[in-house]
Amino acid sequence: MSTSLTCTWTSPEPGTAHVVIVGELEFATATLLSRLIADRLAGAPDVRDVRLDCGGIAFCDSSGLSALLRAHTAVTGAGRRFHLDNRRPALDRLLALTGTFAHLTGEAPISRARADS
Repeated sequence: MSTSLTCTWTSPEPGTAHVVIVGELEFATATLLSRLIADRLAGAPDVRDVRLDCGGIAFCDSSGLSALLRAHTAVTGAGRRFHLDNRRPALDRLLALTGTFAHLTGEAPISRARADS
């Protein structure tokens, strides 16, 4: 099985970085996101907000979730704000079921019933 993931970092406005994630965020690809965030964050001291556009994530497993958690730690540990934008219901469901929804989104936790709907 072949998997692919592309992660693209852009800074369309001062102080904000957008990371567009497209493909399968899983064991074979998760390090790509972690490496991109670490490398680019270190070279962008003016970036205050890092917005991950998750609309193109076709699949996310526990390794992908771990990559999102590492990205969150890297961004917030550097004193920047972390955002998960354009989340699909499947990603929200994964975050809710693993108890990471509020931690990663900064939003109120969603119920399991809502996540399953």
